[in-house]
Amino acid sequence: MAKIYVAGKNLERARAVMDMLTKNGHSITFDWVKDIENNENPAQKAIDEREAVKNSDILIYLWESDQESARYETGMAMGLHKLIIVSGFRKKHPFFTSLPEITSVSNDNEILFALGNL
Repeated sequence: MAKIYVAGKNLERARAVMDMLTKNGHSITFDWVKDIENNENPAQKAIDEREAVKNSDILIYLWESDQESARYETGMAMGLHKLIIVSGFRKKHPFFTSLPEITSVSNDNEILFALGNL
């Protein structure tokens, strides 16, 4: 099973996807939803998230139009040539999704199917 980092903005959506993945035998490299309120050491939190992206096999990007940090995490994964699944992209796909390591699905229910085809 894969080590996965889930990047997103919507806490409920991210939690549901993380739960779905762990119930299907995958591991989550960093549960940022659980750690979202931790503002004691922002530099360490950024380091922890960067290391979690680095240690993942796959990054799942829960696309939303108005997010910021998930794009940074996805960019890190792209730079590391990680496999990426983009979920929920409804508009014309940007050119970066044409990279061979990126798979796009229309909604979160298709993530497990996409994982099975990687």
